[in-house]
Amino acid sequence: MNYFITSILTVYFLLTSIFNVPFQEIEDAFSKGDAVSLVALGAPKILISIEGTEGVHSKSQGTQILSNFFKTHPPKSFKFTFKGKNEGATSFAVGTYTSTNGKFRVSIKFKKFGETHKIESITVNAVSE
Repeated sequence: MNYFITSILTVYFLLTSIFNVPFQEIEDAFSKGDAVSLVALGAPKILISIEGTEGVHSKSQGTQILSNFFKTHPPKSFKFTFKGKNEGATSFAVGTYTSTNGKFRVSIKFKKFGETHKIESITVNAVSE
């Protein structure tokens, strides 16, 4: 009986994790300055806006742009301050990226592709303290 209950719970948690927005993975990637992992969670084309410079980029271009940002602003921490809904066609989240040389407001928009949510856009703006 315990095996049956454990199996049912495991399947439930696996299925619900598939449909969720990858908030934890994004927090980890920003905290580490890991552009490759961050872009891997994105759509085939991602709108990236950093300090007013904006463009739609492929994954390889997006990785270069975010890598340059992380080199210029090495990570100290990242924390979401708002997380939108976990289901539906789109979602939105806002976080604070703290670098060794400043703080930034990060806005991320998600879109559902098939059964998973992918990053559709990332906007990064400096926060005046």
